[in-house]
Amino acid sequence: MVKHVVMDMKNVDIKASGLEMVVPPKLSFKVVVELDKKMEKGVEKDPLLQQEFHADASEVFEQTRDTIEKKCKVFDKAFVEMVNKGADEKTMAKQLKGLNEAIKNDIKVGEKAAELAAQKAWANLQKKKKEWSKFKIKIGVSIAGTLAGLAVSIAAMATSPFSGGAGAAFAIIGFIKSGVSLAKDIGKLAVNIEQSKVILVKNLAVVEKAASNPKLNAVNEVSAAVFQEFLGISQPSVKTVEDAADTLKAKYAQMIVKMHDLSKTLNKILKQQEKLKKEFLTEVGKKLKKHPIKDKKTQLVMVSKALDAALANNYDAVQSAIDKIQIMYGEARDWASKIKDLMKRVTALTIKDPKALKVFREGLKFAALALSPIDGNSIATGAKDLALGVGGAAGGYAYDKITSKALDGTVFDAA
Repeated sequence: MVKHVVMDMKNVDIKASGLEMVVPPKLSFKVVVELDKKMEKGVEKDPLLQQEFHADASEVFEQTRDTIEKKCKVFDKAFVEMVNKGADEKTMAKQLKGLNEAIKNDIKVGEKAAELAAQKAWANLQKKKKEWSKFKIKIGVSIAGTLAGLAVSIAAMATSPFSGGAGAAFAIIGFIKSGVSLAKDIGKLAVNIEQSKVILVKNLAVVEKAASNPKLNAVNEVSAAVFQEFLGISQPSVKTVEDAADTLKAKYAQMIVKMHDLSKTLNKILKQQEKLKKEFLTEVGKKLKKHPIKDKKTQLVMVSKALDAALANNYDAVQSAIDKIQIMYGEARDWASKIKDLMKRVTALTIKDPKALKVFREGLKFAALALSPIDGNSIATGAKDLALGVGGAAGGYAYDKITSKALDGTVFDAA
């Protein structure tokens, strides 16, 4: 027997147009016919025989290539849908394996079809040339294909969970808790300051009345006179006035410090929000580079706008809190002059110089002592509203909620 190569094609591309993800395999197709030695010279001299074999083999090859091309297009569409729905790596790999198994099956079918086509061609030739009817042939068909692949690695395409900006989101929640705590402290201190002011003013009124008596020339005498006037109860005295003044100053100083701390904390929340946006969009950009979708820019713009919308209410709540703390701080700073006036009156009670004491006593006779208005309830109410507003924003910074809203309707939407 002599082998006659009818067709030998190697690494032929399957040119399936419009594929986004699937990289088609390359096909190698070989058909060999073993002829009787007595036929060899006749075959070489008879182009009809070669044409018959080649034509039928070519037809089978084209059919096989068309079938695999169509299969690649069907699977390509399926891959795109899977990626857009957030399919995991395992599912993607299973799908790719399914494509290659289907291609292997098409190749087996093609091999059998080529063999049958060669036998049919030989039968036709035998009818045309009666002298060949006594000869037999052996047909060998081999179709080999490389594995189909994907334009991007499965690991790159499979949607992994987003984490960009997660650290900032957790930090924000921590700052919110701290801000709420500071706001509550400010509210309590505001109420305490007002209470301390009331105590101080009442003590001052009694002690200043006693101090206006010219018969009392020393601080201890003033104290003694007040003690006698309020015998049996907690008597106002220079000492009680000084203690009340110290309490008022200390609590006021604490409140101002906490207001500064709260203001800085609120600004940290806004900075962390910007960090969250930057890190999240950076991750989106990286994932889009590996994604097969063509219009990556549109997707990034969609995510960016959706992220802004997801964070808008949170931003407004924090900005509103910043506005409130500025108003509260302005009110608290107005208290400074009132507290300063009260401190002057406290200091005056300890005057030991006779001349200065006389002037002080004369002044007390004609002075219309103001009540030094300090409205702690106003700041306390503002602090409570602020705490509720900022605290209410905590739920809006839940990372899964933010990402869900930001990715809704995009290629990363797992819904």
